[in-house]
Amino acid sequence: MTEALFTMSPQRTAAMKGALTRLGAPDRRITSLDFLSASEIASLRNFADIQDYRLATPVIEHKGRRVSQDFEVCFPAPRQGVFDNLASLLENTVAAATAAMKVSPLDVPVELGDFAIQRYPAGSAGIGIHRDGKRYRGLVFIITLAGQSRLFSCATRAGDGRRAIDDRPGRIVILSAEGYAGREGEDARPLHGVDRVSGGRLSLGFRCAPVAAS
Repeated sequence: MTEALFTMSPQRTAAMKGALTRLGAPDRRITSLDFLSASEIASLRNFADIQDYRLATPVIEHKGRRVSQDFEVCFPAPRQGVFDNLASLLENTVAAATAAMKVSPLDVPVELGDFAIQRYPAGSAGIGIHRDGKRYRGLVFIITLAGQSRLFSCATRAGDGRRAIDDRPGRIVILSAEGYAGREGEDARPLHGVDRVSGGRLSLGFRCAPVAAS
């Protein structure tokens, strides 16, 4: 029997509810969970391989803060085919999970209108410590499809308190954004980065469409 890909299930809804509950804890801004099958990851990776990429801007600066970027990017990536299947699954599973919670931690529905693919070569310097933009609300999703690298969170822009996040293929990483669990300002958004790219890295990033400029 052919496996049904990107379908909702009670198990996925329960796992998402648990992850969102963890993310709402006072000291949590990032979490991960098992969510995707090997067949789903393979279909996403195959579709990502045929997209068009360009070199990311090597250094971006915002309010005097500089962040290095050593990867290729497809942005805006097309929300089509299996990418749309995944985005819809995430949106629908979050909706079902929050409906089952006593109080929803979201102030707006999750509608994943911002989609990027990042492709890092082996030996890449990764991406420097940063926060996702204030204009993105609710949740941010990172899905690693291939490679060997370290996604980490940290306490300061100097990298103090680095903690590796389990983003092995099959897991999804969820980051808190503005408005999640009543959070606003920089404290709503975790500092994070990617380093130790020894075997390359291919990842997807979904965010809610911006509501205003940063």
